[in-house]
This record gives sequence, C-alpha cells and structure tokens, in this order.
Amino acid sequence: MPRFVESTKRDPYRNFNFRVLLNNVEVAACRKISGLTGTVEVVKFRSGNSLSSVDELSPGRAHYEALTLEAGLTQDTAFQDWATQLIRHEATPGLRAAEPDYRRTVEILVYDIDHNRPVKRFILHNAWCSKFTAMSELAAEANEILIESVVIEHEGFTIEAVV
Repeated sequence: MPRFVESTKRDPYRNFNFRVLLNNVEVAACRKISGLTGTVEVVKFRSGNSLSSVDELSPGRAHYEALTLEAGLTQDTAFQDWATQLIRHEATPGLRAAEPDYRRTVEILVYDIDHNRPVKRFILHNAWCSKFTAMSELAAEANEILIESVVIEHEGFTIEAVV
C-alpha cells in the first residue's frame, strides 16, 4: 500500500523571530512579549420551571488580558513617549478636557525561520499603556542589559496570515 507523503513542510514557527510596530512604525527590538490571550465569560442560567439540575451555559462578555512588552533600553524613545503620555497628562491638573491621542494600533509580526518574511500578523486594537517600567533593577555586580517594559491594555486582537 502506498504511503502518503506530505508535500509541504509544516514545522511550527519559532517564538524568537518577531517585530513590533506602533501605528505602522517599527519600534526598538523587543526581547519578550507575554502571551496574547482572549477569553469569554461563561454565564450560567437556570429557568425557574426547569426540571433539570444542570445549568444552561451561555457565552458572556469577551475579555482580553493585558500584554507585557520588554525591550532593551536604547536611544529609541517610542515606548517611553507612548507610555508616559497618560502619566504626564494626568500629572497636569485641569488639562483633561479632551481625551489625548493615546490609543495605538500595535502589530506583532512573526517571521519565518530565516527571518526573511512575516508569516503571521497579530493586530491589537485600541491599545494603550497602563504601566511603564523605565528600566530594570540596577546592580553593580550584574552582567545584564537594562530592560524597559510596558503593559498594554487593548480591546481585542485579530490574527492574519501574511501571504
């Protein structure tokens, strides 16, 4: 009996080949991004005249976990400028008459093994920074790079295959 041979390679993508874009502009290379997660709340329901002892389950509201991006501290101030926009705005009393332009479209591009072309695009919608860590801990005996990080809240994401 002939054996079926797969004609295309289906190896999974590597988790170290990625780039981050803020409003279509590539930012300093990130070293780590926490998992991108979306969940739907479960709503339990039982009508008063139901003879069943089992709850009916319905989908509720969707919820998206915050995303943490870590990058080596460089001269690129894209994260700092964006993350501190709300902090600076809140620190100035009486100036919150209009919403500042703090929401961004964040794209995470995952590249093939040779880093030649993007193969997946994750797009975060209406993203904004809720926390900014300007630099990691300093230690005189350490042999590490300085890391800045941002925690990003968002209102959902889409996933696109890049062809």
